[in-house]
Amino acid sequence: MYSLGIDNVIIVSGNFDYVPFRGAVCVQDGRIAEVRRHNGAAVSRDECAEWIDGGGRILMPGLVNGHCHGDMTLARGLGDDMTLAEQIKAFDSHNWFYQYITDDDRYYARQLVYCEALLAGTTFICENMYWGLGERSIQAMQETGIKGALVEDIRLDFADSDSLVSDSVLKAFSAACRAGGLVPVIGLPAEEDFETERLRAMFAKLKTIDALQTMHLAENQWRVDIIEKKYGMRPIEYLAHNGFLHDRFIGSHVVCAAEHEVTLLKDYQVKIANTPLCEMKIADGIAPIPAMIRQGLAVGLGTDGALWNNSNDIFREMKGMALLHTVHGGIRSLSKKAILDMATTGGAAVFGKATEFGMIKEGMQADMILIDGNKPHLQPLLLGAHENVVSAIVFSATGADVTDVFINGKHLVKDGVLTTVDVAALMQRVRQTAERIASLL
Repeated sequence: MYSLGIDNVIIVSGNFDYVPFRGAVCVQDGRIAEVRRHNGAAVSRDECAEWIDGGGRILMPGLVNGHCHGDMTLARGLGDDMTLAEQIKAFDSHNWFYQYITDDDRYYARQLVYCEALLAGTTFICENMYWGLGERSIQAMQETGIKGALVEDIRLDFADSDSLVSDSVLKAFSAACRAGGLVPVIGLPAEEDFETERLRAMFAKLKTIDALQTMHLAENQWRVDIIEKKYGMRPIEYLAHNGFLHDRFIGSHVVCAAEHEVTLLKDYQVKIANTPLCEMKIADGIAPIPAMIRQGLAVGLGTDGALWNNSNDIFREMKGMALLHTVHGGIRSLSKKAILDMATTGGAAVFGKATEFGMIKEGMQADMILIDGNKPHLQPLLLGAHENVVSAIVFSATGADVTDVFINGKHLVKDGVLTTVDVAALMQRVRQTAERIASLL
């Protein structure tokens, strides 16, 4: 008997080349055990401990958010109408609100964005923490049930780039993440803090740490200008020249990458997490995503934090990515399939998990979502030669259309309700913190 069966759904997944079909999915031991097409082989109630009639809804892999700052959920909307440079200047005096908040404030702010993400169909999220919470960072994810990666900054305080976290603490962090089923990542400084000897010391330290590495890389033109003026090279050239790029390196944003730098990223198998709505909102620019896709780079989508984007909805990022590059590069700059890849299997690949989740495929972890297509903005849905289901996912759906979320086969969101934590209580806690911050600005 299967632990879970979901019948009567429209299945969309990369391993089927995103060609939708009616079918059923069976789960056992947290993994997809069988995918059936509706040719008389539907799954029955008698075969499953839990059986769900999908009611013709869309079933697809859970979405991957490759870049988020959950701490900033408590500052949603406070950075509107400012560029990143203007925010740095405006928020420097209180160290990005840090003087006004407690560890508990940040803990619940993170949990609220994880809830927001889950309810919108995200099953894996990368938390780029500003300041560590120790093992409470792991607990914050585990309590909500979301999968993810945790980025611990190599610096004790990102405002002091020469005060580094000890090897023993970083090793303990990596081990604790893995024990908790999460991906450990070490965060590195952005361009304004590049000093060659400083970076050499950091990368030497990281050779002893079993973790991925990430950096806000070539995020905007003023950061690129800093490195060109200082070293006569662009940031990606500089990192490659000094031997700092490798296949466990994740570049966040990577907006200002020249064509030859995209080739360098490919040569070193660097992974990319791009946040298109954030880049537009704070006027960072347009990343060369089509060139990265042509080169075969692993590219994932992210939302960034609520201070820079306001919402945590990968469906919105998909549409934003499509429209941004259509305007910038032409009507066929990115295919819908390429964009769905970024949101699912490509995002998984960024974190070395492409063989574990990101597709509705037998043997893979049962991270899946159901989308209610029976809504005016998603109708009519067509299958066959003129199917428009993939178009509906990329251009019409939002996180609000997700009804159910499964992680490792566990039914975490049921009919739009998260079952793991008290979302209303979290909203109240974070609202009180935001009101306190606003009163001090």
